[in-house]
Amino acid sequence: MYQVMVVEDEQWIRGAVVKMVEKLGGAFEVAAEAGNGEEALQAIYQVWPTIVITDIMMPVQDGLWLVREIAERRLPVITIILTGYNEFEYARQALRYDVSDFLLKPVLEEELSKALEKAKERIPQFHKLRQYYLGIQLYFDKITEYDAQSLFEEQGGLVSRIINAADLQESEKNVLLRTFSGKYNELIQSMQPGYARIPAAAGGRAEEIRAHFLKLTEEWLQCYNAMTSGEMRQIIRKVCDYLQAHYHEELSVSDMTQRFHISVSQFSLLFKKYTGQSFINYLNALRVQQAKLLLVDGERKVYEVAEQVGFQSLPHFNRVFKQMTGQSPKEYRKWLSV
Repeated sequence: MYQVMVVEDEQWIRGAVVKMVEKLGGAFEVAAEAGNGEEALQAIYQVWPTIVITDIMMPVQDGLWLVREIAERRLPVITIILTGYNEFEYARQALRYDVSDFLLKPVLEEELSKALEKAKERIPQFHKLRQYYLGIQLYFDKITEYDAQSLFEEQGGLVSRIINAADLQESEKNVLLRTFSGKYNELIQSMQPGYARIPAAAGGRAEEIRAHFLKLTEEWLQCYNAMTSGEMRQIIRKVCDYLQAHYHEELSVSDMTQRFHISVSQFSLLFKKYTGQSFINYLNALRVQQAKLLLVDGERKVYEVAEQVGFQSLPHFNRVFKQMTGQSPKEYRKWLSV
C-alpha cells in the first residue's frame, strides 16, 4: 500500500482530492492531510508518505517551497503539483525539483489516477533509501526516551549501518549522513540559540564520521539536560489544558509554539516526553474521545460529529477514528445499537 499526503489550504479542494484517492483505492491510501507547506514538512517526518500531492499557492509556506525542501533534503518522497491556469508559469519552477507530474485544477479523477500510476513507477528508486531515512527518523522520535548509554549505542549503531551498507553507493551514504547530521544540528540549534553548527563529516574516514556524531550526541545531551526544567513541564501542562478546552478548533504545532513562546523543535520533543504522544496523536485522541460521546446521540449525522470535534473533512475523521478504534464511526454507532 502506498501512502499519499494531500496538501491544500482550500478545504473543499483538499477534501475532493482525498475522496478521489480513496475512491481509486487499490494500491493507494491517504495517510495525512495538511493546509500549507510548513505543516506538510512536519507531517512528512512523522508519516513518511510515499507520494505528496500539493497545491502550488498556499499561505505560510507554499508548494514550491515544499517541493524544494523535499528535493534539497533528498527525502524519499515523490511529488505531484496541483496548479491553476494563472499559476502554471510559477509552477514550472518546480520542474528543477524533480516533480513527477502537474495536475490542473479542478482535478479530474482520470488525470489523478494517471499521475498516481506514473508516480508509482518511480517508487523502486526510493525504496532502499527510505528504510534508512525511517531509521534516522525513528532515532529522533525516541531520542528523549533513551538514557545516555542507550543513546550513544543507538547513534553508533545507526551510523555504522549507513557506513557499512553494501546496498548503497558512496553518494547515497553521504546524503544520509548529511541528513542525520543536519537534523541533529537543527535540533540542538533550536534549543540553544547561538549554537555553532558542527560541520557534516560525510565523505571523511569512518573514524572521523563516528567522532563527528559522538560530538553531536554529547552536545545534544548537554542541551537537553539543561532544557528539561520544571518551567518546561509547566508549559506542556498549560498546552494540554488548552487543548482540552479548544480541541474543536483548527489547531497546529505552529499555533501552540506561538501561543506559548517555544520553538517548534523544543515543543515537539517536550510534548512527546511529557505526554508520551506526538501533538497530532494527542489532539486526535481527544477529538475521537469526544466524538464517541457525541455518536451516542443518534440524532446527529456523522459529518456533524466530525465538524463538532474539529475535523475539517469527513474522510479524515473516518480514517483517524478507524485507526484509533478499529471501527468506522458508523460501525461504532451500530455496535452501540444507536
